[in-house]
Amino acid sequence: MQSRFLASTALALLLSSPAAALTPEEAWAGLQAMSTAAGQTIAATGETRSGDTLTVSGVTMAMTVPDGPAITSAMAQITFRDRGDGSVEIGYPASYDVKLSAPPGSGDPSSGTITVTQDQLLIVASGEAATPKFDFTAKAMVLALKDVINPEGKPVDITGTLSMADLTGTYTGLPATGGQAYDSSFTASGMVLTVAAKEPAQQVDLAFDMSIAQPSFSGKSVTVSPELMKSGNMSAALAAGFMIDGSYSTGPISARLNMTEAGKPGSFDATLTGSSAHIRMDADRFDYGFGLTGATVNASGFDIPMPMVTGAFGEMAIGFAMPVKASEEPQDFSALVKLVDLTMADDLWSMFDPGGALRRDPVSLIVDLAGTGAWTVDILDPATQISDGPDLPAKLFSLTLTQVLAKAAGAQVAATGALTFDNADLMSYAGFPAPEGKVTVTMDGINALLDALMAIGVVSEDDLMGARMGLAMMAKPGAGPDQLISEIEFRAGGGLFVNGVQMQ
Repeated sequence: MQSRFLASTALALLLSSPAAALTPEEAWAGLQAMSTAAGQTIAATGETRSGDTLTVSGVTMAMTVPDGPAITSAMAQITFRDRGDGSVEIGYPASYDVKLSAPPGSGDPSSGTITVTQDQLLIVASGEAATPKFDFTAKAMVLALKDVINPEGKPVDITGTLSMADLTGTYTGLPATGGQAYDSSFTASGMVLTVAAKEPAQQVDLAFDMSIAQPSFSGKSVTVSPELMKSGNMSAALAAGFMIDGSYSTGPISARLNMTEAGKPGSFDATLTGSSAHIRMDADRFDYGFGLTGATVNASGFDIPMPMVTGAFGEMAIGFAMPVKASEEPQDFSALVKLVDLTMADDLWSMFDPGGALRRDPVSLIVDLAGTGAWTVDILDPATQISDGPDLPAKLFSLTLTQVLAKAAGAQVAATGALTFDNADLMSYAGFPAPEGKVTVTMDGINALLDALMAIGVVSEDDLMGARMGLAMMAKPGAGPDQLISEIEFRAGGGLFVNGVQMQ
C-alpha cells in the first residue's frame, strides 16, 4: 500500500510540474550560441528589458563562407517577447539588407546587396535554455538582389528576386561532442525566382524565371571543429562524429530563359512534374539519390541548327549507396541509373535517320544493381592511394541484377540474375574473384534493329553478318517473334556455360 501511495504521489508531482519556461534573455543567448556554432557572429550594442519584452538594439551579423563571400547585415533592433506560456516570440524588422562582399584583404571590390522583406513573419523559441527550438511561419518572404559590383569595381546591370509563400519551418541546435547538432525542416506553398541582366558591351539581354511548387526540406546534421573540416580529412571528420542526413522534394517546376546576344535571340523552357533528392553520410555509409519526373524541354536559337529542339522523359534517377570504411565482412551496396521514356522531336531523329528506317519509340535505360562488398582500405583518408583496374582495394561478395533494361528503336535488351563471388579463387578469371550463379539476357527486335542500322549506313553488310554469327553462338530463339535468349551460367570451379554449352 505504501509503495502504491509513493508511486501515485510521484506521478502526480511529475504531471503537475511546469514545462520548461524560456525567458527572453535565454532565447537571445540561444540564438547567439547557435549562430556561433554555425560560424556566424551576432552582436548588439544594447539590451533593454521593458515588461515582458527584451529589445536588443544595434544588431550586427557577420559570416565568411569558405572560398566564398563575406556576409554582413545590420538591424536597428530585434525583440524577444515572453508569451507567458514558456515560449518567446522573436520579432525581426519587416525589411533589412544583407551585404555580400569579397573576403577582407582580398583586394577584390566585388559586392552585392540582398534586401530581405517578410510578411507576417512569426518566430517562436521554446524548450530548454541550453537547446532552444525555433519555429517560424510567414505569409511571404522576398529576397531581392541589387547594387552588384564586379571585380573591376564597375556596376553590373543585374537584378533578381526569390519569392516564397506560406512558409513554415523549425530549427533546433543541440550540443554535440566536439561540435553542434542541427535538426531542421522547411516547407512552402511555392517559390519563384526571377533574374534580369544586361551587358551592353556584348549586346546581351537576359531574362530568366523559375517557379517551384511545394518545396519541402528536412535534415539533420552534426558538425565538428572547423579546423578538422578544413583539413580535408573526411575520414577523421566522420570518426569525430560528422554526419549529414537530409532530403527534399518538390511539386511541379517550370523554368524559362529568354536571351539575346549580339542581336541573336534564343529561348529555353522546361517543365517537371516533380523532383526529389536525399543524402546521408556518416562514419559507416554514404547514400545519395536524385530524381526528376515528367520533364519537357523546348529550345530555339543559341546557334542550334534547327528551328526548335523539343524533348521529354518520364523519369530520370541516379542513386548509389555504399560503405565508406574498411571491413572484412560483407556490406550492402546499391547503384541505380534510370532514364525512362525519353522522346525527341522528329527534327533530331532526321539528323541521323532522314529516311525513317529506325522506329522512333521512346528510349529507356535502367541499371538497378544491389550486392555486398567491402573496402580493404579507408577510402576517405587522404593518405590512401586508389588506382583503377585489378588493384582496386575492394572485395565483391555478391551481385544482384534487380533490373537491367535498354530499349530503343523498337529493340529491347533485358537482364536479370544473381551471382556470388569467391574471393579465395583469383586464378579462374585472371585475378577477378570467381563468380557462381546465372544471368539471363532476353533480346527482342535485335535483328530488325540491325537491318535498320545497315539501311542508314551505321553498320556494313560484313558487320551485320559478324553480329548475327555472334548472336547465333551466344543466344537461342525465344518464345516471341525476333526474340533471343542467352542464359549465362557460372559454375563452381571456373566453369562458364552459355545456354548449357561450356565455354570455359
